[in-house]
Amino acid sequence: MENSQVKVRIYGQDYIVSSERDAETIVAIADYVDEKIRKIGKFFIGRQPGALATLAAVNVADEFFQERTKAEQLQEEKDQLEKDVQHYMDMWEEVKKNFLQYKEGTAKVNDDIKEMEEKCRQLEEKCTEFENSYFELKMENLQLKEKLNKMER
Repeated sequence: MENSQVKVRIYGQDYIVSSERDAETIVAIADYVDEKIRKIGKFFIGRQPGALATLAAVNVADEFFQERTKAEQLQEEKDQLEKDVQHYMDMWEEVKKNFLQYKEGTAKVNDDIKEMEEKCRQLEEKCTEFENSYFELKMENLQLKEKLNKMER
């Protein structure tokens, strides 16, 4: 990337800044530093510009450290969220696996039910046959009793 050279003014003094950043960003940074020095200058009237610049640098460094701490906390939160997401994804996979096992089990139970229903139907048919046979035997028995009664008379 090509270096940009930009003329900036900080606390009344002109500087040429050379950077890989674009001119707009360089000017924004210089304006930020100028603003910090001016704010400190309001409280420490009569101080040399170098002392004001040092105090401004300390304030900017303090802001940097605070932001770095926030960034570290956000990184920790992000890492924890990623762990949580992985945990819930693992749980989801386990639930899907259990559901498929349940579904397979249910299909087997349904097949078993159909098989039992068929056996029941066959048993009911046999029962009906036995009932019919029993009825026929009873009828035949009655007929034989009648014949026997007639023969005895």
